[in-house]
Amino acid sequence: MQDKIEFCPYCGNSLSTKRNEGRDRLYCEAGKRFVYQNPIPAATGLIFDKEGKILLVLRGREPGGNQWCLPGGFVETDETPIQAAKRELFEETGLNVSSPTLIDVNFQNSLFYKTSILIIGYHFAEYSGTLIAGDDAEEAGFFALNNLPDLAFESHMELIDKFVSDKAPSL
Repeated sequence: MQDKIEFCPYCGNSLSTKRNEGRDRLYCEAGKRFVYQNPIPAATGLIFDKEGKILLVLRGREPGGNQWCLPGGFVETDETPIQAAKRELFEETGLNVSSPTLIDVNFQNSLFYKTSILIIGYHFAEYSGTLIAGDDAEEAGFFALNNLPDLAFESHMELIDKFVSDKAPSL
């Protein structure tokens, strides 16, 4: 799925392919190192209101433009996945969240980014602030679980299903 990298991102020399641990991997002969192509980490959060409705945002751009999804985004180099989920939730909804618990880590191929993405999903038991769409979210709102719109990303529905199957009695 990923475009083949031709040059070492560390030194700029041409890459070759070398067998390592049962796989063909990109190798920099000049730097004597393998160059790994890893998934991009993203983090998202599930928030429920007092009525058991889940928070979703309407994406304002691709991928998934004009479709609903869980608030979230990519983990930056200087933050943990929980910090990324909190930041993204605040940027997209105006809400501050706390009391996270890990739901699951999902894998999804992305044609848009031409790579795979690891989606780290958290449930945040508490939130405060005023709900307002921001950043790349056009709208934000709470939806009944039995009346969800089609979601932009299959991995988000998988996280919701996992959370509901594991935690539904305590909602």
